[in-house]
Amino acid sequence: MTQRHIIGTDNPLTAGQRRVLAIMLDLIVPASDDGRRPSAADVDVLGYIREVEGHTLDALRADLDRLDAEARQTHGEAFASLDPATRQGLVDALREMEPHFMRTLALQTVTCYYQDDRVLEAIGVGARPPFPKGYEVPSGDLSLLEPVRQRGKVYRDA
Repeated sequence: MTQRHIIGTDNPLTAGQRRVLAIMLDLIVPASDDGRRPSAADVDVLGYIREVEGHTLDALRADLDRLDAEARQTHGEAFASLDPATRQGLVDALREMEPHFMRTLALQTVTCYYQDDRVLEAIGVGARPPFPKGYEVPSGDLSLLEPVRQRGKVYRDA
């Protein structure tokens, strides 16, 4: 289920959290200047997190709220209302305080991003599985496995 297919009442994030997340995703992977590659905010990262890494949603919500609260406390405005340089400063501060948040979000983001068909086409890989079409795998010399086969079973049945 993608974010586009999430019913509003089933969305795991509030509207404010979604705005903060979109900004964070755009900071992690911005769109290309020529418009060929989308920003990570244009890819369904939330849907990926929800389907594949749902156990991280509580931490994600808390960290997005913390970032917004820090913006309100230090600058008197919501994170989404700040100028880009100020946002980046807050993100850098959060990275220092909570490196796990940024590391986890960045990994989830790029994992989802490089599975998106638009991204694969833009980088010239093609939006398809790597096999059976393309990506030749050199044949190996299977006779090299003969000593292993001759050794026989070296494990116990469980």
